[in-house]
Amino acid sequence: MSTAHKETDAYQHASGGWGSVKAVANALIQEKAPIETSRVLLHQNKPDGFMCVGCSWAKPAHPHPFEFCESGAKATAWDTTSRRVDPQFFEQHTLAELERWHDQELENAGRLCAPMRWDAALDKYVEVTWAHAFGEIGRELRALKPDAAVFYTSGRASLETAYMYQLFARMYGTNNLPDSSNMCHESTSVGLTAAIGVGVGTITLDDFKHTDLMFFFGQNVGTNSPRMLHDLQEARERGVPIITFNPIREPGLVSFVNPQSATQMLKPGATQISTQYHQVKTGGDSAAIIGICKAVIEADERAQVEGAARILDTVFIEEHTTGFGDFANCDQTQS
Repeated sequence: MSTAHKETDAYQHASGGWGSVKAVANALIQEKAPIETSRVLLHQNKPDGFMCVGCSWAKPAHPHPFEFCESGAKATAWDTTSRRVDPQFFEQHTLAELERWHDQELENAGRLCAPMRWDAALDKYVEVTWAHAFGEIGRELRALKPDAAVFYTSGRASLETAYMYQLFARMYGTNNLPDSSNMCHESTSVGLTAAIGVGVGTITLDDFKHTDLMFFFGQNVGTNSPRMLHDLQEARERGVPIITFNPIREPGLVSFVNPQSATQMLKPGATQISTQYHQVKTGGDSAAIIGICKAVIEADERAQVEGAARILDTVFIEEHTTGFGDFANCDQTQS
C-alpha cells in the first residue's frame, strides 16, 4: 500500500453547496453502508439523537432537518462502516509496517472486530479472548493506586461512550479523566482565567442573533465547526460585518452556499462570509489586536480633544477590567 502524500489543488468553490453534497455521498458509498448510515444521520445532533464526534458545536434548540455537516457525516460514515479489520489482517502486517502507513490508509482498512495484543517476538498484533483482555486490564489496575491511573479519552469518543467510561473511572476510585479537548484547551483555561476570570468562552448561540460585529482570529470554521456557517450566514444576511485574521485562506470564511436551502443550491452565487480577510503571518494575530487597540485608543483621544462622544465604553472598563491605564499608556512609556 502506498504511503505517498497526494498533492491537492486549492479549492476554488464556495464552502458547502454541491461540493459538500457530493463529498458526503462519496463517503457513504466508500464506507459501503449508504442506506444504514443515512438513517443514522437523521438522528445526528438532534434532541432525541446523538452528538456528532466531528466537532464540538452545540446542539441547537431548533435543529435543521439535516443537522450535520460534511465533516460530521464523514465521521459517522467511518464509525458505521461495514469494513472490518479481522485477525487475519494483522497476520499479514507487522507493526513496523503499519507504522509507515498514512493515517487515512489505516482508517480505510476498517474497524477492529476482536481484542488484539501486540506480540513483541512477532512484532504483530495477535487475537486474544475477551476474558483474557479484561483479565490483563484488571491485573494492571489492581496493581495501581487509583489516583496513579489516568483514563484518557479521545475527542472521537461519543458523549455516551465518554459518560460510561467516566463512571467506570469513578467507581475505580479516581477522577483523573483528561481528554483531547481538555489538553487542547489547557492554554485557554490558563490564559482566559487570567484575562477575563473564567477559562471558557462567555458567549452563547443566542448571541449570534444579536451581535453587530464579529472578529475571527485563526478559526478554521469550515474545517473545525462547519455547522457554525449557518449562524454566520444568518448574521451576514442581517448586515453584520465579519473581520477575519487568519494565516490561511479558509474557504468557509470566504463564501458559503447552504446545502439545506433549495433556493441557494439552485441559484448562482454564494454568501460572502468575511467582509475583511487579513492573512497575517503565523503568530501575527497578537500584533493585529494590539494595533486595533492602539487605533481605538487614539480615536478616543481625538474625540475628547474635539469634544465629541467617547469611543471607549469607560463605564464597562471601570467596572469589569483592571490595568487599562497602564495598557493604554504602554506604547508611550516604552518610546
